[in-house]
Amino acid sequence: MKIDADAHVIETPRTWDYMTEDEQVFRPQIFVRDPSDRAPYRSNQRNEYWKVGDHFQTKTNVSRELPEEVRDMEDINGRLAHMDETGVDVQVLFPTLFLRPVTHEHDREMALVRSYNRWLADIWRDSGGRLCWVALPPVCSLVDPGIVREELAFCKDNGACGVFMRGFEAERFTNDRYFFPLFKIAEELDLAICYHAGNNSFDNHDSFNRDLGVMIFKFPVMGAFLYLLGDEIPKRFPGLRWAFVEASANWVPYMLNEAHMRLQAKGVPVSDTLLTDNNFYITTQKSDQLNWLLEAIGDDNLIVGTDYGHNDASVEIEVIQRMSSDGSIPAASAQKILETNPRKLYAIA
Repeated sequence: MKIDADAHVIETPRTWDYMTEDEQVFRPQIFVRDPSDRAPYRSNQRNEYWKVGDHFQTKTNVSRELPEEVRDMEDINGRLAHMDETGVDVQVLFPTLFLRPVTHEHDREMALVRSYNRWLADIWRDSGGRLCWVALPPVCSLVDPGIVREELAFCKDNGACGVFMRGFEAERFTNDRYFFPLFKIAEELDLAICYHAGNNSFDNHDSFNRDLGVMIFKFPVMGAFLYLLGDEIPKRFPGLRWAFVEASANWVPYMLNEAHMRLQAKGVPVSDTLLTDNNFYITTQKSDQLNWLLEAIGDDNLIVGTDYGHNDASVEIEVIQRMSSDGSIPAASAQKILETNPRKLYAIA
């Protein structure tokens, strides 16, 4: 079973059809850009904005190469057929809108989260289980862990295999004890914690211009990796699995060295299998020096994704086929990256 460990959905107005009547006040709206606006477009930008509360978000990072109905989940059978063509048995779906900060109002967040998760549950069901997904957690509601557990239990029962996180969440960094109840819930439900490239801090996100996307989206993933290890947080949740997604993997040996130094400075014994000891998995991509990485960290903790639906440097729709057949790495390593490792991470039978 070959698994695309990082694919995407593009949210549409249908995403919010699961809101209750009382929640309709929170429904995101789409605004079309004024044709007279001559501000420069990005190559992956739609002529539309989401408005969520008082915040506007350009609909960026959208592939123009894929059929819209397949990309936007209007044609599930078409999506599955394209997966068959590209050698993918299962896709694990991540959001697009929520890669950026959307809201820190707990009631608005809950309405968005519940509707998104139920949309993905129906997608999973309609796909016959081939479109698995990572759940959105209502992080602003962690003051009441029971609410969060109820939501994530629904997700687990309806095809979710992980919990979506960003390095910055609700203006906090990942090693904040505020998130410990969430980690415990995920461990009990056998859901992986998945740190995807993204940012849920308005302050941090808005402090950089869009040309510094690596600071906004990628570095928070690397920081999450380091601070989880340095603070020994995985030891508190030994059954929990952790993923670091869409930030490449060339940085991992450097961050492992940093973690070693921090742990040794505290007098903590450090093994040579820190990734496996802590149940860490990292997505590699075409820009990585994969053979060097395999020598540096081995093949037990790497996974790969297509970034399906997006249009950026991480996209490689044919990566499963390429890695399966081009012989650039040993066949046993390819099997681990494409099958064994993502099955372990996401607990896919």
